[in-house]
Amino acid sequence: MSITAVQSLSSVSGALASARSGKIVQGQKPTLSRDDIDWAQKLDRKMEYGYVPKAEEQARYNQVVQGLESIRDGGGYVYQDVASFSSNPRGVAAIGSLVGRTLSGGYIGYRYGHDIGAISRDTFHTIKNGIAAGDIPLALKGFATGVKQAGVISLKAGGISSAINAGISIVANVVETVAGRQTGAEGVGNVASDTVGGFLSGVGATAFSGASALGLSLAGVGGLPLTIMTVAGGAIGSVLTDKLYKGSGLFSVIKTKVTGLVAPDPAQVNVATRAA
Repeated sequence: MSITAVQSLSSVSGALASARSGKIVQGQKPTLSRDDIDWAQKLDRKMEYGYVPKAEEQARYNQVVQGLESIRDGGGYVYQDVASFSSNPRGVAAIGSLVGRTLSGGYIGYRYGHDIGAISRDTFHTIKNGIAAGDIPLALKGFATGVKQAGVISLKAGGISSAINAGISIVANVVETVAGRQTGAEGVGNVASDTVGGFLSGVGATAFSGASALGLSLAGVGGLPLTIMTVAGGAIGSVLTDKLYKGSGLFSVIKTKVTGLVAPDPAQVNVATRAA
């Protein structure tokens, strides 16, 4: 989960900077040292890559989080989401997310890479021949047909990838939740975000595997080497698309929304009730 600065600050870095500098209204001093926050941030980044903290590390991490929570009513800065500095999956959930993207991408490459490569090759030749013959309508028709065919396959691939990633994410997040390293609501948020991310990664895997198949086939490569490269291209495309997805903040947005629906913030519920 993420630390969100509300009111005066709009970014995590700004919120942490205020805590470090002690810039808290009403003379309230921060309860955490810069070393504590830096250490917790480093651990959080390690957990995003699948690191499972030791019991003593988790205990210290939780103390830092609780310290930030104690500042939440310190004046101009309000801290929310007290389980982590990051909204990306952590520990076993992070491992599950990476495994899901890799496996689904490889499968998509194996199943659809050849088809996308063939569609791309045929579309290229149709456009080329149309332009060479001065038949622009033929070239445009070839382009539209190729896009339509590739789009249909990409949607199928996205759906399959989404299902694979949802299943793996459920298992990984159950493990992480049972271990006490995240709440059940966070787990549901992770699964929801992994499901959406799985769809996008499936589309990315289709594009990368198709490009691999096209390039190798034009070079005269076929058989097992071509199959291996389409699988590899799918896996790489899936993982790279996932990095863009998480780096854009979309994973965090979806997770935060879903987590809030499953377990609404009591403070926000009270505000809404009073307003009503």
